[in-house]
Amino acid sequence: MLASLVGAVIGTSLITTAPATAATTCATAWSAGTAYTGGSTASENGTNYTANWWTQGDDPATHSGATGSGAPWTSAGTCTGGTTGGGTGGGGTGTGGGGTGTGGGTGTGGGTGTGGGTGTGGGTGTGAATGTLFSPYKDITTSLNWNTNVIQTAITGTTIPVVGGSNSLVASKVPNLGAISLAFATGTCGSENWGGVAGDAFAKANVPSLDAAGLNYIVSTGGAAGSFKCGSGAALNSFIARYASPHLVGIDFDIETGQSASDIASLVNAAASAQSTYPKLRFSFTLATLAASDGSYGGLNSTGDTVVKAIKASSLSNYTINLMTMDFGGASPSACVVSNGACDMGASSVQAAKNLQHTYGTPYTKIEITPMVGVNDVSSNVFTLADADTVSSFAAANKLAGVHYWSLDRDTPCAQTTASPTCSSTSNAALAFTKRFLTDLGK
Repeated sequence: MLASLVGAVIGTSLITTAPATAATTCATAWSAGTAYTGGSTASENGTNYTANWWTQGDDPATHSGATGSGAPWTSAGTCTGGTTGGGTGGGGTGTGGGGTGTGGGTGTGGGTGTGGGTGTGGGTGTGAATGTLFSPYKDITTSLNWNTNVIQTAITGTTIPVVGGSNSLVASKVPNLGAISLAFATGTCGSENWGGVAGDAFAKANVPSLDAAGLNYIVSTGGAAGSFKCGSGAALNSFIARYASPHLVGIDFDIETGQSASDIASLVNAAASAQSTYPKLRFSFTLATLAASDGSYGGLNSTGDTVVKAIKASSLSNYTINLMTMDFGGASPSACVVSNGACDMGASSVQAAKNLQHTYGTPYTKIEITPMVGVNDVSSNVFTLADADTVSSFAAANKLAGVHYWSLDRDTPCAQTTASPTCSSTSNAALAFTKRFLTDLGK
């Protein structure tokens, strides 16, 4: 997006065993019913394996590879004999499995039992988004701590972590912010990166703290600066497992560049397959759109049309279409709702949703809206606080699946008149848009 700006299941308990060592004694035999956190060991057919992240049901004999390969297991060498298992045991600080945050219940998941441990957790016990989800996009490369890979922001004038500690953004400034969209993972699932940071390194640096803070999050892929490809359900399952915790509520595919019709079909079908493993997870497809108000119902471009038709032809049911209601261009009824000689960005966002519903029959409960706050790349397109009111009112009245915005780091004032990755180019106070959406949406 914007290259120029650059659940609970009662059953077996999640356990944590000791990391692999040079010893040749076999670890406890792998069990399909056991959930393993990163660093756990299990053995099968005379070989010890080390889990690379939370995993359950992935047979290490057929799902292992070198570290960084995207496989959930890595071979630790041959072994003999056996042990009674156990290891360092679980626990964690929450009631859900897989991570230090809360879990359990029917809404947030959290592994397959009441186990614990300190791994990134998740698996089939991920969280679930309910109601109209509000989650600003966070360009993770903006203010990132490149030494620790921890996401940060300078939105308040001082660089602080987004979560983690009493001085973090969420804890100190917006404690009622319930979710965030992390942007963007690019490349191929299993070997994806975040602005050059390897997927595994990024997950280890951020997932535990997001989970511990109780902040729901969406993993967003692709964007205008790069594409994301995933050719099978098994590969997507492994990708999701890397970022899973009781607070992972969605996977977002921002499809703007670099994907053929075949790539898109593969991605949709992979999501359809993965939804059986992750039944609470929502798969969103973020697409560019116009908002024609001339009666033509014009909206999606050819890429967006391909995506929606691929979804309709698949078995994917837990999906949403997220419309990027930004950069409509010059004021014209063929592109937007015109008011006083300019595109009315709030009314145009609403019109885009209406056009999608009319053209494809997509119910409003499966539609999301993502404007770009403040001055857009097309500088005559300016999204205001009043526009936030318009979008929020429509979202609430029609039970939209979600409202988001690009991007969190831009929600602060500056004097310039063109789009910036670190301010809104308006005089609105820091976090004005975030707080307005939260208030309007009753968060």
